[in-house]
Amino acid sequence: MDIKILAVEEVLKIHEILVADFAESDDPIYPPGVKSLPLLESAVGRQWTALGRVLKYPTPQANAATLLYGICNDHPFHNGNKRTAVVAMLVHLDKNRLTFFRTRQNELYSMILAVANHSFGERLDPRSKRLRSSFRRRQDEEVRAISDWISKKVARVVRGEKQITFRQLRHILGLFNYRLGNPQKNSTDVLKREEVQRGIVRRSRVVVDKRIGNIPWPGEGVFVPISVIKQVRRLCGLREEDGVDTDAFYSDTSIIDGFVNKYRTLLRRLARK
Repeated sequence: MDIKILAVEEVLKIHEILVADFAESDDPIYPPGVKSLPLLESAVGRQWTALGRVLKYPTPQANAATLLYGICNDHPFHNGNKRTAVVAMLVHLDKNRLTFFRTRQNELYSMILAVANHSFGERLDPRSKRLRSSFRRRQDEEVRAISDWISKKVARVVRGEKQITFRQLRHILGLFNYRLGNPQKNSTDVLKREEVQRGIVRRSRVVVDKRIGNIPWPGEGVFVPISVIKQVRRLCGLREEDGVDTDAFYSDTSIIDGFVNKYRTLLRRLARK
């Protein structure tokens, strides 16, 4: 099975986005940044562990599980390791077209805490029915248990539009030389940036915004209806039939931002643990 694996640079980007997002909150990631690059490389490198050409963690679920385990427990960052680990897991699964389906954030929260405390794989003493450290599973067993849990909770993503906020849509459009502007009440214009020539004697080229349409605009942090995303892609000529496939339209940054927004309650709870 061909698995899409996260690179160190992608995990660093996830951490940087989380740092920026939580900077003004009551739970900032401070101090930010990498505490140990070798530990980060080791945590991320778990995805590539193999015997010859055979991956040790050969499914997307197992591969995401070992990435989560590594970042969460190797503590490569000064702070925000659990938050970075959970978003990295979500991005990894998304790259492999998997997503959590009907899974409450409370369930994810309990799972992450158990992984961080090495209690996710603990066994009961058959005599006392209590958890005992001597019955704690080995690292491979913990990862296997995480992988099994993920496998029961995820479903295949149908190729199509993704859930993003208007702030993310603004960022994506900027990459293609479009922007949102002139907001009025509950709508905003879709503008195309064009370079035009001005002047007769002293000719010069200037950049202007050309209005190509108008869409609803309830606020930066609100999720964009799929119908509006399709409308924007049609207006801007950014559809698959225009030569821009869905993966090209959605940038890595917008995907990460989407998960940060969707799981904000979970991330805030993890910040206090």
